[in-house]
Amino acid sequence: MPMQPPFLFLNEASVGNSGAQGKYQITGEEFFLQGHFKDNPVMPASLMLEALGQLAVFAIIEGVLPAEPGNEDKPIDPKTIYFTSCDGVRCHRVCKPGDLLTLSVKPKRVHMPLATFEGSIRVGQEKAVIAEEITLTFGYAEPAPEVTETPEVGETK
Repeated sequence: MPMQPPFLFLNEASVGNSGAQGKYQITGEEFFLQGHFKDNPVMPASLMLEALGQLAVFAIIEGVLPAEPGNEDKPIDPKTIYFTSCDGVRCHRVCKPGDLLTLSVKPKRVHMPLATFEGSIRVGQEKAVIAEEITLTFGYAEPAPEVTETPEVGETK
C-alpha cells in the first residue's frame, strides 16, 4: 500500500469477486482525535472517506479491475493511484472510539485513467457512511528496460 501509518485507516483488507472489504478499529489513540473534538472524540467523516479510498486503492493493486484491451499484461503502478473525487456522500452515524468500521467497495466503471467505485461503511448492522461514487486515477507500470550485454573493449562477439 502506498499509504502507511499513521495515515493508514485499514487494519485488514481482502478482495472477493465483487470488490474489497476491510476493517478499521477506532482505538481512541489516533492523533486526530486529540482535537476532533476536545473531550468528545469523533472520527472525521473526511477520514472515513479516506479509508474507503484506501480500500479502493487496495482493490486496484490486488487486481479487482477488469483488464483493458491491450493492457492485459501490464501491472498497475501503485505510485500512480490518486483520489480524484467522491459524489453522493451521506453520513448516517457518528463513529467514536471503540467502533469497528466495516468497509466495502465495489467497482462501478473503469475507463483509463479513471476507476470509479461505490463504497459503504457500517458499524455492526448500522449504516455509517455511503458514497455513491469514489473515483481514483491510476496508471500502468512501465516495463523494466531490457539489459543488453555490451562486449568488453577488445572482445568480439
